Amino acid sequence: MNIPPFLLSATHTALPIIHRYGLWVISGALFLDSFGVIFMPGESILVAAGFLARYGALSIWRLIPMTVIAATLGNYGAYGLGSLFSHLIPLRWGRWIGITAPRLENTARFFKRHGPVAVMLGRFIVPLRQLQGYVAGSAKMGFSRFAWWSLLGAVAWVLAWGVVGWWVAGYVPLA
Repeated sequence: MNIPPFLLSATHTALPIIHRYGLWVISGALFLDSFGVIFMPGESILVAAGFLARYGALSIWRLIPMTVIAATLGNYGAYGLGSLFSHLIPLRWGRWIGITAPRLENTARFFKRHGPVAVMLGRFIVPLRQLQGYVAGSAKMGFSRFAWWSLLGAVAWVLAWGVVGWWVAGYVPLA
């Protein structure tokens, strides 16, 4: 595969910046993604990070734990906000955004029955990944259950997409 010269040049220019700040920028972006910034490109960021780790621009041994921690903490923050402010949304803005008391009750029942699966597998679905913390918090899913399944989901999500980037990088020579 022939890489266009401008792309090679841009890559070589960006590598020193990525070496210095990349891990923090990637972790910050994944924190925001999990905290609720809708349509943040979390998967694309992880694929690019895996790609860069394959070529040594990032340490894979630092990348994985930092991104798992960032994604998990973002989700925990969203849970906290959902838990604290869940009563304000329906009272103030519920009618404008389609939140009603029966829908909140159905959501709470759903999270009591299927919360762990929704939290873990929801990590792979946009925009559920960005909203699950708020929804689980407002549905009063227990934090310890949420925390455990959120962490497992973050590990699976980071590894899955990071491995895709690592694997793809094996087919793209950066000569």
